[in-house]
Amino acid sequence: MIVLIFFLLNFQLKAPTTEFVERGGKRITLFPLGIEIYEEEIKIFANYAEFDPATRILFLRDSVKILRDKDTLYTNLAIYDLKTRKWEMPQNFFLVSSSKNRKKLIILGENSQYDLEKEILLLEEGEIKLKEKVRLLGKKIEIDNKNNFLYSYLATKIMNYGEQEKIINSLNCDTLFYDFKKDTGWAKGNVNYVDSFGEVKGEHASFVLEEEAVKEVTFIGKVFLSFCKENNKIELECKKIKFDFTNNDLKVAYGEEIVLGKTYFKKQ
Repeated sequence: MIVLIFFLLNFQLKAPTTEFVERGGKRITLFPLGIEIYEEEIKIFANYAEFDPATRILFLRDSVKILRDKDTLYTNLAIYDLKTRKWEMPQNFFLVSSSKNRKKLIILGENSQYDLEKEILLLEEGEIKLKEKVRLLGKKIEIDNKNNFLYSYLATKIMNYGEQEKIINSLNCDTLFYDFKKDTGWAKGNVNYVDSFGEVKGEHASFVLEEEAVKEVTFIGKVFLSFCKENNKIELECKKIKFDFTNNDLKVAYGEEIVLGKTYFKKQ
C-alpha cells in the first residue's frame, strides 16, 4: 500500500490514496480510503474525509476518532475549521475526558461544538457521568476545560443511582453551575428534589458530590417540603433545608426558619 503524506502548514496528513473533484467552482480533495492527521497536540483518524483548501475546512466521516491530551472523542461525522480551530460534531458523539484537576468524565451528546483555543465544549441533549453513580442530563451544556467549570441551561436533571441502576434521588432545575475542582454545584430556577421520602421545591439549591455519589443537598430561600412516612405526611415552608448523605444513603434532613421554629427528622 502506498501512503501519501501531505504537509499542510501546521499539520501532517497521511492517506492511502487521494482524489480531486470540482464542486461548486471549487477543487475539493477527497480521501476515500481514510486519513490520519497530526496537528500539534491533536491526532485525528477517519475512514473518509474531504478537504476544501480555499476555506481550510475538513469534513470527516465514518468512525471518526480524535485524540487530544487525555481526551478521546468518537463520532461518525465531524467538521473541523483549521483557521479558527473549531470543531463541530452534528451527530451523536462519545467523549472520554480527564485532566490533572479532575477525574475522568464520560460525555455523550447529539450535537456539539468545540473550540480548541478556548477549550470550551458546547453540546446539546448532553449526558455527563460526573461520578460513578451520578449523571447529569441537559438540553444545552457548556464545559470550560481550562477553568474546570460546567454550565447547563434550559432544562437540567441530576440523577443519583444505587444498585442495579435504580435512581435513589434526583434534582431538576432550569440552570446549573458545577465546579469540577470543588465537586460543588448550584441550581437555580424551578428546583425540584425528589427521593423516596418526598419532594422539595425551591428557587435556589446547592449540592456537594463526594468520591462516588452525592454528599449533601441544601435549599436556600423560599422552600416547600412535602414529606411522607408510614402514611403520615408533613408539609413545611422554610428558608433553608439540608440533606446529608453517607455512602449514597440519606441519613439526616433538617430545616431552619420554619413557621413553628426548627424541625429535625432522621431516617431509621
